[in-house]
Amino acid sequence: MSDTLEDKDVVVINKLTDIKRFDLVYMRVPNSKDKSIRRIIGRPGENVYYKNGQLYINEVEKDERFIADYKNQFEKDGMMFTEDFTLKNLTGKPTIPKGKYLVLGDNRPYATDSRYYQLVDEKDIIGTVEMRVLPLHKLQKF
Repeated sequence: MSDTLEDKDVVVINKLTDIKRFDLVYMRVPNSKDKSIRRIIGRPGENVYYKNGQLYINEVEKDERFIADYKNQFEKDGMMFTEDFTLKNLTGKPTIPKGKYLVLGDNRPYATDSRYYQLVDEKDIIGTVEMRVLPLHKLQKF
């Protein structure tokens, strides 16, 4: 989550809220003992894919403002910030099954996320990241 969050940042986690698209979530990494913070991109019942570096959900183009500056810089340098993929190629299914989520890191070229460890079970999502409280000079509500 480079630049969105950094190692040693202290955040507030809400374990009681509903999970919405583009929420940052604190989660257990599938097939690992690790925990991580990633962003919800796809929700149950949705078809998700990237084409020419652009996110599409149920055939509708979606704007990812939280990565816009980094995406623009990569494209200016002739690179793709988020490599193209389809949910079908990733999981073998056209839509996200009930109780599962597609998560991606904000630092897409280097993030380990659903593109590598598949979809995340709802039960493995500990909560949503509500705000960064430390360091104080980076206090931010998400």
